[in-house]
Amino acid sequence: MSFNLDFIAKLYNNKNSYADVFTDDELEALHIQSGIEPLIKKYIEQKKQIFLTGNPGDGKTHLIKSLKPILNEYDAFVEQDANSIKDEEEFLCNLETAIGAGKPCIIAINEFPLLSLLQSLGERLPGFQQISSQREKGIIYNKGTEDLIRDVVVIDLNNRNLLSIEMAQKTLNKLLENSISCEGSNKINCCPSPQNIIKLKHPIVQERLLLLIDKIGSIGMHIVMRDLLGFFAYIITSGKKCIFREDEEFNKNQYFNLVFNGTNQLFTSLSSFDPYHYTHPEIDEMLWNGDLKDGWLFENEYEVPENAIDPIETFKSIKRKFFFENKRGSELLSLIPTEYQGYYEILKDLYDKDEEVISRIISGINKFFNPDDQDYDKLKIWTTHKYELRTYPKVAVSNKYAYLYQVELLVPKLPSHLKDIEYVPDHFLFRVYKSKDNSYVELRIDLSLYRVLTLVQKGYPSQLVPEQHQFKLFRFMNELTSLDSAIRTNDFIIRDMDNRSSFILKVNDVQFLSKRGYNP
Repeated sequence: MSFNLDFIAKLYNNKNSYADVFTDDELEALHIQSGIEPLIKKYIEQKKQIFLTGNPGDGKTHLIKSLKPILNEYDAFVEQDANSIKDEEEFLCNLETAIGAGKPCIIAINEFPLLSLLQSLGERLPGFQQISSQREKGIIYNKGTEDLIRDVVVIDLNNRNLLSIEMAQKTLNKLLENSISCEGSNKINCCPSPQNIIKLKHPIVQERLLLLIDKIGSIGMHIVMRDLLGFFAYIITSGKKCIFREDEEFNKNQYFNLVFNGTNQLFTSLSSFDPYHYTHPEIDEMLWNGDLKDGWLFENEYEVPENAIDPIETFKSIKRKFFFENKRGSELLSLIPTEYQGYYEILKDLYDKDEEVISRIISGINKFFNPDDQDYDKLKIWTTHKYELRTYPKVAVSNKYAYLYQVELLVPKLPSHLKDIEYVPDHFLFRVYKSKDNSYVELRIDLSLYRVLTLVQKGYPSQLVPEQHQFKLFRFMNELTSLDSAIRTNDFIIRDMDNRSSFILKVNDVQFLSKRGYNP
């Protein structure tokens, strides 16, 4: 089945469930095979009890419809919408009957209704303990233990990340390969969509677009398939029918501008990687003057910004075009701030005792509390006191620290029985161990917090750290104060958090000496 451009335009920002909007034939044509379908098929063949859970709009209904042939083949028990069960006893009876008959079962249910069902039915629900355990261990870390899969499999679509390069490429090519361009040779001169389709099929253009999408896959954003389809639909059609596109400025609706101009969360995140933000003196001057003629994948003629009516907007557009359509465009990726690059490398290559990374994070936390601190191998533990939880403390005191060897870093992953599902980690854990009982305190570090710690380590004022990160660091430090394995000293560092000054109190045989300033 082919899609005309007006059909594709409808996919952008469609808030309704695709299962409610499109026909079965249209849904089948739009379906993109992911790692989850073969996984579910395997468990159906093994006659497992499958709980397909997640948030509204995650695609549970669409998935079940796409699996209809194998579900019919195995005469599976199917509950397509367990969110609206009116009679729990009837549901329980039907489920037990199907299990007793040796049939596979698949139940689609959102996260909160599943929790309510577990609380309501308790041990009466077949596989109750297995369901509860798998819900708790939906994400594991380097050294996390995994449950042995027996009768039940819980698949949480909330953990599926569709912003992987492979999945994004499949989705883009599904639309490109099945699109019907505008009819008539004159259309390409007034409607950019046919040209967008041609250019987005180019391997270099695709590679650079997919690299940007892959980067935002690690920032903690959860999207569903309709968001991804809507994104690509927009950069092809601007989300408008042909009749409206023809009357708009051609350049405005070219894909390299549309990538950064949409209005949902995906576009907002991509705007951080807009090539316009990254300065390259040589390239920028040549683009501004119209002197960059070599290396273009398509046409090398463009409006010269310095001669344009709106030079800034013209330069912004040509800089984006350069990134996607010039052989040197990849040079702009090297200009992405180092804290971004460092974070992506951690998620990709981290092992739990990466001392260099641990040292940098220790230094960032130390400098948040005391910018004069120079320790990389000892995490200072600060005690603060405040009457209201979210108020900024006036004073912090430290005479304890934890050594680098007490710290490890943990990156999340899916359990091995779900490893075929698309997943991109969006955080890692900075874990500090207590020695006596192997308990620990941990800090969850996402891209935003990692950037803050990296900048603070380089001298960024801690007063300017966003409130949510300040609160997170103070809470982490409060938990660390109970660390029984912390090393204590007789030197108390007293930090005035208002005027950013330090005072050292040395205690020696019930006497004390004090001095202002701090030389670690």
